[in-house]
Order: sequence, then C-alpha cells, then structure tokens
Amino acid sequence: MKIVKGRRFTESAIGLLSAAVFAAIFYIWGNELMPHSAGRSGQLFPFVGAVSLTLAVALFLAEWFGFAGREVRKVKLAARDFLLLFSLVLCLFFLAKTVMDVLPDVPAWNRHVPARCYVYLIPVTAFAMVVRMLLNSEVAILFTVAASVLSAAAASGRWPTLLFLLLCGTAGAARAGRIQDRYRALLAGVLTAPVCAIGAVALELAFHGPGDIFWAAIFGAANGLASGPMAIAILPVAEYVFGYASDIRLSELSGTGHPLLQRLMIEAPGTFHHSVIVGTLAEAGATAIGANPTLCRVAALFHDIGKVGMPGYFSENQAGIRNVHDLLSPSASRQLIISHVSEGVRMAEEYRLGDRIIEIIQQHHGTSVLYCFYDKAQRQLPNIDMSEETFRYPGPMPRSREAAILMLADSAEAATRSLRNPTPAEIEETVTGLVNRIHLDGQLNECDMTLRDFHAVSQVFVKVLTAISHTRVDYPEIGKGIMRPSL
Repeated sequence: MKIVKGRRFTESAIGLLSAAVFAAIFYIWGNELMPHSAGRSGQLFPFVGAVSLTLAVALFLAEWFGFAGREVRKVKLAARDFLLLFSLVLCLFFLAKTVMDVLPDVPAWNRHVPARCYVYLIPVTAFAMVVRMLLNSEVAILFTVAASVLSAAAASGRWPTLLFLLLCGTAGAARAGRIQDRYRALLAGVLTAPVCAIGAVALELAFHGPGDIFWAAIFGAANGLASGPMAIAILPVAEYVFGYASDIRLSELSGTGHPLLQRLMIEAPGTFHHSVIVGTLAEAGATAIGANPTLCRVAALFHDIGKVGMPGYFSENQAGIRNVHDLLSPSASRQLIISHVSEGVRMAEEYRLGDRIIEIIQQHHGTSVLYCFYDKAQRQLPNIDMSEETFRYPGPMPRSREAAILMLADSAEAATRSLRNPTPAEIEETVTGLVNRIHLDGQLNECDMTLRDFHAVSQVFVKVLTAISHTRVDYPEIGKGIMRPSL
C-alpha cells in the first residue's frame, strides 16, 4: 500500500512539474506562439496566455485520450497512462519547436538547407514506437494523431507537416510491435527510414518542387534511423518512472539470475519447476490465439513468488514429507494459501517487476474456490452451513487474455500432475473439463477471449502436457552394467 501511495505521489508531482515547465516554455516563446497576447494587460498577459495555452493543450489531450479510453474497446487508460502520454506529447512539442528554432541558425547549414526541411527531423517516430512498446497499437495511433497535431502547430502550422508527422508516427508504431530486444528496436527504425524518406521527398516535390528533395530524403531517412536509438533511450526512463514493463524489460527479467527467481529455485524448487512448466504452457497458448507469449512466459515464472516465504505449505514442495495442512484447520489453511497472492504482489512491487506482471500475479487465481479446504470444512463441521464465498480468492478476475491464459495453464498443470501414468485421452479429458469448469464459474467473464480461443488454448495445452508426461522406453539390461573400456 505504501508503494502504491508513493507512486501516486510521484505521478502527481511529475504532472504538476510538467505543467509548470511547459507553461514556462510557452511564456518564453510567447511572442511567436501568441503574437497578439500583449493586448491591454501589457506585461502580465503573456504569462496568463502561457498558462491558458497550457490549459488548452492539457484539455485537448484529456478529452482526446479520455474519449478513447471510454469508447474504444482496447484502449483502457489508467491515470499514469494519461500522465505518460501527456508528458510525451509535450516533450515532442518542445523538441519540434527546438528543431525549428535552433537548427536553422547553425551557420554551417543555414546557407544550404531551407528552414522548412527541418520539419522532417521532428522525432515523432521514436515517440510513437515507445507508446506502442509500452501500451498497445490503438493507443499508439491515438498518440500519433494528438502529437502530430501539436507538433505541426509548433513547427509551422502547415498541413503538409501534419501529414508527414502522421505518416512517420504511424510507420514507426506499425513496426514496433512485440519487440523483445534492442536489436529489433534498431531494426524497426531501419525499416521505418525508407517510408519517412519517401514521404518527405513526395511532400517536398508536391509543395516546393524538386530543388531540395535531396535534403528532404536525407532528413526523412535520418528521422527513421534515429528513431530506434531514441526509443531505446526513452524506454527505460519511462519504465522506471511510471512502472511499465516493455517486452524488452520482460526478456531481461526472464533470466534465472534475477534475485527472486534465485530465491524461488533454492527455497521452493517444486514451485520453480511448476512455474517453468506453466510458462511453457502459457507461452504456447498465447501463441495459438495471438496474445503476448513473452508476457505469459515471464509472468508465469513470477506468478507464485509469494510462496517463497512459506514453501512447505504448498504441495509441490512437500515431496517425501507429511502434508502440514493435515494439522491445520480449513480456515487457517485457506488464509495461508490465499496469502501467497498478496505477498507475491508485494514482492513484485518491491522489485519493480512492472505493472503487467503485478496484475497477472494478482489475477491468476481470480475469485476461484479452494475446493479441497471447502470440502474439508464441510466434513469437519457438517452441522454448519458453510458458504463457498468464504473459501474464494479475493480476486480480481483475469482482465486480459494473458492473465486468463496463465490461470488456465496454472490449473491445467496442477490437475494433470495429480494423474498417475496419464494417457493422452485422460489428459485431454482433464484439461477440457477444467477449462469448462473455470469458464462456467465466471472466472473468464472480464477478459477478451472467445469460445474459439478457449478451445484453441485447451488443445495446445493437451499437446504440450502429453509431450511432457510421455513415458520413456526402458533401457536394455546390457546398458545398465558397468561400463568397460573399449579395446
């Protein structure tokens, strides 16, 4: 709770600081941005105008992204998402103004390069790539439109500039999906460069003739090539300040050298083995329906880290020892088992694993019932009307396809592990029945999955679990004796 409050305070401070910084920028550029702002109020009005312009821009962005968050199905923006988008848009506005004011005054260039050509260097491509990597494609397109409108206004206010910025931002966002390492981010910039160069040449030729298409091509290509390194530089700052986890960050977390995974391997080896298998299942299920396989695999590795402090209370770590729950009351067992979710969330926040992993840890059991302890309670207290609600996890239920896939993978692995010498038919029957039960319990009502998705995921689970559970042939007796040196 303290971490969440601290994050909210940080976000509020960043928002106020951003507004103050950009109000100051608008005031400095008041004569150019607001040429009629002096009016009757003399020296006071430029400051009032700067504050008013900041308010107008913030209002435009709030209405633009707020409407999308309410009405566009795949756009679900939290407060920190708004703050990130506002900050990036205003930073891009500042960069656009700087590019158009500073670069034309460089002595080595101003004799050869027309001032209008510098609009092709406005780095909207890199910012759109960052939004695509941190959020999703729908938000990236909305960001590109808003950022292009404001940046074009800062640059020259002409619609060819707006068209170029829209083109570059869209091209960059389109090539920045599912980037798992920095090399692919650089490659996305390289692939965007020809689009930016061709767009710049086409617009320059259409509106100004062939005289300066060389500079348009050079600057357009440079815009695309620089977008990859710029996105790589911006990404970790946004992740650290706002708590995001891009696919690049997820890939870095998946290494077993992470402190939490080291603890899991040493203190709860059964849970670690279970998490690895769940990750394999979840990754295959995500690939089958077009969800994010990297997120599923990495979240699976961390989904049970809350068990580290008390591994002996979970069956996968009880090999060869008595089940400690035989000595506990059902209510005490319920409390111990359920607490691994909240403890996992706390540890994930402490180690800054990112919002996507934290949400999946929180949601991977949904509001499902601990049936084993519920049945035990009914047997021990037959005269008491026991409610299922008492033995449910607190939730929330899975709200993304990745969280739902992980819930199904977690349950499928646990269910098939309890089978002795399972056959493919038994595995298929177990997995299908489990998926149907979870669906009928309403655990998947809040995620964006169809019945076709459920069927595809369950079929993939059956194939993977069948491969994992296959029996090995016996080695011949001659191979079991003492090895003799060959002559």
